[in-house]
Amino acid sequence: MTRSAARRASAVQVEKSLLPGQPVEGEAEDSLTSSPSASGVAWYWRLAMFLWGTSFAFLLLYEWLAGIIKAW
Repeated sequence: MTRSAARRASAVQVEKSLLPGQPVEGEAEDSLTSSPSASGVAWYWRLAMFLWGTSFAFLLLYEWLAGIIKAW
């Protein structure tokens, strides 16, 4: 049993509308400088991730050095 190809009811839309978070052309630079957080991540999440990452790195370094010292 074969199916026929789906056909479009209308032509393809040529113009794309702006996304909800996308600024208008005239205020593109103003919106970047007026935003408190340009990346969208709050400062406390950046701090939490920094603390988590550094503690993970130091614990990994500690385990690696402890393994080397025990091997002597």
